[in-house]
Amino acid sequence: MRAALRKGLKTVECIEMDKPAPLADEVLIAVKSCGICGSDIVRIQENNPRWDEVVLGHEFAGEIVAVGEKVEGWKVGDRVSAAPLMPCHKCDYCAKGTYSLCKGYSFIGSRVQGAFGEFVRVPARNLVAIGDLSYDQAAFIEPITVCLHPIMRLENLLGKDVVVTGAGTIGLLAIQIFKAMGCRNIVASDVAEGKLDMAKHMGANIVCNPIKESLENVCAREIPGGADVVFESSGANPAKISSLNVAKGRGKVLLVGTAHAPITFSGPEFEQISRKELDVIGSWMNYSAPYPGAEWSTAAWMMDAGLIRVDELQTHTFPIEQIQDAYDVIYKNEELWAKVMINF
Repeated sequence: MRAALRKGLKTVECIEMDKPAPLADEVLIAVKSCGICGSDIVRIQENNPRWDEVVLGHEFAGEIVAVGEKVEGWKVGDRVSAAPLMPCHKCDYCAKGTYSLCKGYSFIGSRVQGAFGEFVRVPARNLVAIGDLSYDQAAFIEPITVCLHPIMRLENLLGKDVVVTGAGTIGLLAIQIFKAMGCRNIVASDVAEGKLDMAKHMGANIVCNPIKESLENVCAREIPGGADVVFESSGANPAKISSLNVAKGRGKVLLVGTAHAPITFSGPEFEQISRKELDVIGSWMNYSAPYPGAEWSTAAWMMDAGLIRVDELQTHTFPIEQIQDAYDVIYKNEELWAKVMINF
């Protein structure tokens, strides 16, 4: 089968690999679409030889082409997406339904071969039906669940003021979710003007480029009471500090973006957690009970209902044979990009 494998830093090639066969409790999916995640971007440029051996890719959709002998409820020809996490289903965390905290998990696209291959093995319990969604649209289910996982831990958001830092794919999806949930003001912050234009198109009514004006100043003017919720998706250190600054008293700060450098807070900045009695909520992955969780069925439903639009977020599409070109769009960063999709 055709698959993409890293061949050194920032280099990836389409090669031929053996076609996998599903185990008794698995299905084999013919991958049709797979999005490039931020973690895939980091791994291709990370100095770790492990990533020369693993087929990446975990935001995918396709068609079942083989079914293991113990699988029930699924058949060849079903159109599906799938949760990439493979928790142990044995530990205390799994018993409580907090699968993201499982220590004995495996993961499609980082610990076992992923969906930048023509075929991928998936446990049947991980499958999600995609209905009439296109394969490209269904490949967005996984990143939507990344947004929904922390947002679904919140209370009623009707009439609330929200700040979203980072207008990449995750931030742009979160904006649409907050809008669908009835938020009053949605402030989007990013250093790229093109991303801010996309944020406005997706539902943000206030935008901020912190290079031109600080997020603190914009929020003081536009939502002087402070934000009820801050959704930090950029991973940038200044954004994490600003998240505490712009949250209102007893506000919620959702930390979703991954930091790639040490973060230094001043004493007064960090003290705001205590003085404003903030709820700082970490979010890691996107699963709940019954596995894979309401995040996954809700993501598919929100797209099908038109509450989340993803077509405009898919800025680039490449066949698997041109996956190097896909990564080059990202690494060169010479044009506006959001979700870069690989098709088979």
